[in-house]
Amino acid sequence: MHIAHPLLAERQIYKITGAAKVISFRQQDPAVVTKITPTLVFLHGFNGNSASWRYQFSHFQTCRVLSIDAPGFGETSILEGGMAGFAEVVIQMLYDLGLKSFWLVGHSMGGMLAQIIAAKTGDNCRGLVLSCTHKGHARSIVDPLPDDVLSRIEDRSCLNDHDFGTLRIQRMLSGNISPEVQDFLVSIAGDIRVEGIRWGGAATQYLDTTNYLSDIKTPILILSANQDIVVKPASLAALIHDLPKAEHVEMQGVGHAPYCEDADTFNDLIEQFIQRHSDL
Repeated sequence: MHIAHPLLAERQIYKITGAAKVISFRQQDPAVVTKITPTLVFLHGFNGNSASWRYQFSHFQTCRVLSIDAPGFGETSILEGGMAGFAEVVIQMLYDLGLKSFWLVGHSMGGMLAQIIAAKTGDNCRGLVLSCTHKGHARSIVDPLPDDVLSRIEDRSCLNDHDFGTLRIQRMLSGNISPEVQDFLVSIAGDIRVEGIRWGGAATQYLDTTNYLSDIKTPILILSANQDIVVKPASLAALIHDLPKAEHVEMQGVGHAPYCEDADTFNDLIEQFIQRHSDL
């Protein structure tokens, strides 16, 4: 079983070329790096940040592991261009770091970002894992931010970190979760800034990844959760329909945070996926 709150790599800063802006990220390298050492890139959800992947850093000790903070999360600057614009900057960052062969794992909001990155990086993306995600809400750019995002901004403005984190987790998960998982998720969600909520809310509300999906040629694993109350069945079905060659596994007994609710199974599924497709 995974241990409580294992060690996590410290944040690092990538300076975006030609702009006074940065992306914060965490990177962990194994003791020995060879030409065949896999690189796993993790992209977090709307209630997360680069620390969300603590149990993946702990598990994938023989891989190079990288997790990236979205705009307004961690120390990452607010960037223009929505999800597609951020995808371009992340791709350049990965290449500047010398990471031109990688496996992408994106959860929820991060899964939407991962779809775009995979579509734009061709064979450099060895495989794509989409966790509890969909194609975006496809609202018109002229529409205002929806009430649920505005409410989240108001809550963040008036609640302390613990109370805000607790509220967000209550609205993300159903059923009972262990105290360890509860404390972990509350601590992560409580670190979110208003700027991140505003950026993430706009990026997901106005996004529709449909036109990107046919450009993804890499193997794909879609992970859903049978107790997920965030991703609606119709949204999941639409993603699966537009990725007909993808493998789909529904995890049992977990909600919208399977990467820590059942980290062992989540990590095993990723590991098995990589093993199945490493010789392609």
